[in-house]
This record gives sequence, C-alpha cells and structure tokens, in this order.
Amino acid sequence: MTITLSAVYIIIASLSVLGGAIALWVNMQNELTRLKSRVHYLETNDNELKAMLADVLSRLQHIELLLASNQIKRK
Repeated sequence: MTITLSAVYIIIASLSVLGGAIALWVNMQNELTRLKSRVHYLETNDNELKAMLADVLSRLQHIELLLASNQIKRK
C-alpha cells in the first residue's frame, strides 16, 4: 500500500486543524475559568458591601433615635 502525496497533505492538514481546535478549546476554557473567578469575586464584594451598608444604616438609625430622644428631653 502506497501513500500518495495528497494523502500526506490531507493528514498534515487534518492534524493542524485538530491542533488548532484543541488550542481554541483550551483557550476558551481558560477564559471561562477566569471570567467565573471574576464573577465570584465581584459577587463576594457585593455581599460585603451590602453588609457594610446595612451596618451603616442601622447605626444612622440609632443616631437618629438618640437625637430625637435628646430633642424630647430638652422640651
């Protein structure tokens, strides 16, 4: 069985296309992993920010109550 030159070209072209497809898949997986980690980081920071804002709000409400009670005591 002899392998013709065109068969060798087809095999080489197929291998290069397959290699390119594998490289593209690996690149996309790396990009997807990086984006998932960014989303997780941003969601975590968002939760921390919400917790801090809730704490500030409760402290402001406490200050408002203290000021209101101070105004009642003055009268």
